[in-house]
Amino acid sequence: MLTQITPAQLSDWAAQHASTGPLIVLDVREPWELQTASVKPVGFELVTIPMQGVPARLSELDRTRPV
Repeated sequence: MLTQITPAQLSDWAAQHASTGPLIVLDVREPWELQTASVKPVGFELVTIPMQGVPARLSELDRTRPV
């Protein structure tokens, strides 16, 4: 299930889904944006796919885990 959250909501979201196993955070920023600021994946798996590439690459995500 894909859920859109803000950075400020990440901790609460992770706590709500802690019992389901490692969470997947999908970062849809462009490569140049990733160079500007990064996310440290603590307690979750970080997957980076630029927004325009998401539809073509959805199959790469484990749909049994919260995304």
